[in-house]
Order: sequence, then structure tokens, then C-alpha cells
Amino acid sequence: MNLAEAIQQSVALMKAGREAEGTALCHKVLKVAPGQPDALHLLAMAARDRGEPVAAEQLFEKALSAAPRRADILVNFGSFLSSQGRDQEARSRLSKAVKRDPKLVSAWYHKGLLSLKTGDLNDAKRCATKATLLAPDYMPAWELLAAVQQRCGETDAAIATCRKAIGKHSDAPRMHYSLGQLLRQECDFEAAAKAYETAMRQGHTTPDAYRNMAEAWLEAGHPDKAMAAADSGVQQFPDNAHLHRVRARMHWELEVSGDPVQLLWQSARAAPGNAALWCTLAELLHRLERKDEACAALAEARTLGCPDSPEFCLAEATSLAWQGRDDEATRQLDALDRACPGHRGIKLAFAQHVLSNGDPARAESLCAEVLQQAPYDQLALAYRGTAWQLLGDPREAWLLDYERMINQVNVPPPEGYDSTAAFFDALAEVLTSLHRTRAHPIEQTLRGGTQTNGYLFRLKAPLLRELEAQIRIAVREALSAFPKHPDHPFWGRRPRNDRVRFSGAWSVRLNSAGYHTNHVHPQGWISSALYVALPNEVRAGRDQAGHIQFGVPLLDKDLGLPPRRVVKPEVGTLVLFPSYMWHGTIPFHSEQPRITVAFDLLPDEIQAGRG
Repeated sequence: MNLAEAIQQSVALMKAGREAEGTALCHKVLKVAPGQPDALHLLAMAARDRGEPVAAEQLFEKALSAAPRRADILVNFGSFLSSQGRDQEARSRLSKAVKRDPKLVSAWYHKGLLSLKTGDLNDAKRCATKATLLAPDYMPAWELLAAVQQRCGETDAAIATCRKAIGKHSDAPRMHYSLGQLLRQECDFEAAAKAYETAMRQGHTTPDAYRNMAEAWLEAGHPDKAMAAADSGVQQFPDNAHLHRVRARMHWELEVSGDPVQLLWQSARAAPGNAALWCTLAELLHRLERKDEACAALAEARTLGCPDSPEFCLAEATSLAWQGRDDEATRQLDALDRACPGHRGIKLAFAQHVLSNGDPARAESLCAEVLQQAPYDQLALAYRGTAWQLLGDPREAWLLDYERMINQVNVPPPEGYDSTAAFFDALAEVLTSLHRTRAHPIEQTLRGGTQTNGYLFRLKAPLLRELEAQIRIAVREALSAFPKHPDHPFWGRRPRNDRVRFSGAWSVRLNSAGYHTNHVHPQGWISSALYVALPNEVRAGRDQAGHIQFGVPLLDKDLGLPPRRVVKPEVGTLVLFPSYMWHGTIPFHSEQPRITVAFDLLPDEIQAGRG
């Protein structure tokens, strides 16, 4: 047997997807030459690709033992170890690889990937730069360099890197996609959309590419192109539930004619075993206030043989409650909770259900289980507070202090404005221009209005930059008055030096009869409402129309609980409150809009002693 020819043939077979034949040939080689490193190396990678980590590691070790100075084996072994979360061992192998063969591009590239993963950005940049110098046509190295620069906050440099790489190799779909991501981050939305289009034309057709292109066209003010991209995406990937969700949301918000979930219905029926499609369909129908159709969809999925999953069974249990079959829903939720004891979504859905049906003690117990694993779970805290209220438990007042925890802070105008009114009038004009949809988001709490798309403070409008700075001043003022209660889930999260970060920011424009349903913010710590423009009827304050109310839970059934506090909005006033505190807007009637900015904050650094 010619060993070299046999190894080359084995490589060709594996590249052609004929792994069984390739590995069989490697085993024949090893019978003739038991320590042949190439055969061991190929078998190691085949075991890795089959998802057999123990066998793969043993084979990598044997290959390396047979050829300890082979840099290519070190690279693949190091990459494998990194994929197993063993980064320190991976770093040792990859560092040896670049020393053994300083001109091996893959060694620098994989070491750079590992350094980026572990946060060693200086080394990641050094490795990526070295790889681009060694192999100027190797596009993954340019992608890595751009990604490192982006992580370093050097967005302009990352964009320049993408364009330099494309200049060397215009047929580089992933580089065009990376460029689109960076341009979108920089709010150059039209250029981003065109970069995505180029990437897709060159073959980078993924669900995320379609989704990002649709979002970019929407943000660029081209709703028709956005809708066309979303439509193309679901036609190309009819089994992708997330892409269907994005398309349905755009269809609804842009008030396109037809049914926003029609294509989702078709895709679910064409792939009856795809539980994610059916669950997404049922959820969207529910949010569209088409509960009967949501229940019918789940029933149809069951008859078509949709397999059980915790999420599908949870959707079925929830649909029983929608139909008023509360006892059946309770039994199914109880069975699900016992079958999946660590499933947060099941516990919280169960807690919501039993709160609605007169068993706050069970709800409290379920929330306690969630909070044992995630002490800052905002939805669990919200349900627990309601349970304590219904039980008459004095801990409710500890968790929900409606007087001290709801802060009203004036946001001062920046320099250059004569008054608060002048600043907020100018801000209202900027925000109005950003409301490009025509209907409320399907998955949000507002009704009778619109919401801006994406993180508001990423946009380049100077007034928004000034607003963010003024908000930070107001937030610091509020934080300075926090009492010291280190074990409290709200007070105790105050960070050192009052450093906070935004986990989301957006603007809402409510029209006449508009309101927010009562809700909480699961991704926040402190949530907010900043009043930018108010109708005259709300300013007058003769009733509570357009006011923000606190303490009324949103459950399957109205428990008749009155608001615990109602706050009248004032232009320039920022209302801050715990993200787990139930809040909503009372409807109003006016020809003038009610414009707000809202955001969620998280602590940037927890005080010593808190995890």
C-alpha cells in the first residue's frame, strides 16, 4: 500500500462527504503503519465531526504523540479543545503551533479566535493582523480582524477592514455581510441593506441575512423593500419560526393588506412536525386577539402529529385556559411542572394561571422556586408581589414600596436651550420622524400607537445624544437617594459609582384612545417613562386619562385590584420605577399625540458582596 496515496484518497473521500469510506481507509493505513500520524489526525477530526469528543481527544493525543512537532495537528487539537470549553488547554496547543510554524495561517487564525472568545483583545488583534499579512486573500482572517476591531469599539477601523478585504476579493459574501452588520450599527441603514443584498447575491443566504436586510430597509425608511425582504426570507426558509415572526410583525405594523400570519399557517401545515412554527403561530394569533384561531391551530397541530415538546405542551395548556377550561389547564400545567422541574417558562405560566384562579399560595411557591435559581427574575418578582398582596403578606410592602420606589425626576435641558419646553419641543420633532410604522407592534404592550425600531440611543441624531446625557444626570440623582438594603432585589442592586447601562431604549407615540396594557419589563432593573409631548387634555389633568398607573397585574382574569398609585405625566419629567412593578397607561382621547421615551437600565457593576 502506498501510504501517501492512501492518505490523500482518504482526505478526498472525507471532503466529498464519504466519511465512512475515508475512515475505513485510514484504519487500513494504521494496520500497515500503526502510528501513522496523518491517519490518526484524520480519524480524530472525523470523530470530532461525529460528536464523539472522548474518541476525538484520544485520537488527537495519539496523532500528536506520533508527530509532536506537527503544527497542523496542534491547531486542530486546540480548536477542538476550545469547542469543549477547555480554553486554557486550547491556548497551550495553539501557542505551541505558532511557535512551531510561524508561517502557518491557520495557527494564527485559530489562536486569534480563541483570544477573541476569552476577551484577550490585544492578542486577538495581533493574531488576526498576522494572519492577514501571511495570507492577504484568506477572507476569514479579515473577518476576524474586523470582529476584533468591533469588539474594541473601533467601528470605523472595522468598516475600513471590511472594505479593504472586499477590495482584494470582491466575491466575499461573508465580508459583505460583516460590512452590513457594521454599517447598520453605525446607522447607515441603506448602505447596510445594500451590503446584505450583495452578500446574499454572492451566496450568503441565511435566515439572519434576510432578517437583518428587512430590518435595515425598514430603518432606512423603505417599508416596501423591507416587506419584500421578509417575504423572500420566509419563502426561502419556510421552516424558520423566528423569520416568520419578524415577517408577521412587519406585515402588521406596516398595515399591509392580507393576513399577517397566512404564510406561517401554510408553513406550519407543510411541516407539521415543526413545533416551533405551531407555537409561534398560536402566540401571534393570541397577540392579535384571535384566541379561537390560536386554539384551533394547536388542535390541528396535534391531529397532524406535531411531536411533544415542553413549549408545545405549555402552549396547549395555555390554550385550555383561553377556552375557560381552567381545571384541565391546571392539571396539565401541574403535570408539565413535575415533568420539567427546571423549566422557568412553565413555572411562571403556572404561577400566572393559579393567580388568576384563586390560588396565590401556589403561585408564591412557584415564584420562589424560580427566584431560588434566578433571584432577579423580574416576572417572578412581579407575580410574587401580586401573590403576597392577595395573601395579605406584609412582605408585599417590602418588595413594592409604591411611594419610595416610584421616582419623578426632572430632566434638565442641555446647554443651548432657553427652557425645558424648547428642548422637548425639538425632541418631539426628531422622535416623530423616527416613527415609521403605522400600527402597534404585535409583541408589545402599547395599543393605538407606534414604537420606534431598535435601540434608540444608537441613532446619530445629536439631540438623542444630548438626551441620553441628560437622562444619565437624572438617573444619578435618583440613585443617590437609594436606601442601603443590600439584600433587596431592587434597592440592593445599586452599582458602585452608580454606573448603569441601557438594556433597551425606544420611543412610543400614542394616538387618541391609545394606552399601554399593564405589564412589567423582564430584561430590566429600573424602567422608565420620560414625557416628551402631551395632549392638552392630559396636561389639564381633570381626570386620569393618559396617566401612568402602578400595581394592577395583567392576568388571564381581571381580579378587580385597583391601582396602588397613579402618576400624572409632565413634559420633561422622568418617572423611574422597578422593572418588576406592574404599570400601564390609562387611555386618553385627543387629536394630539402623547410621545414618550422609555428605557430599561441594568447595573454595570454590582456592589461588593452581591452576585
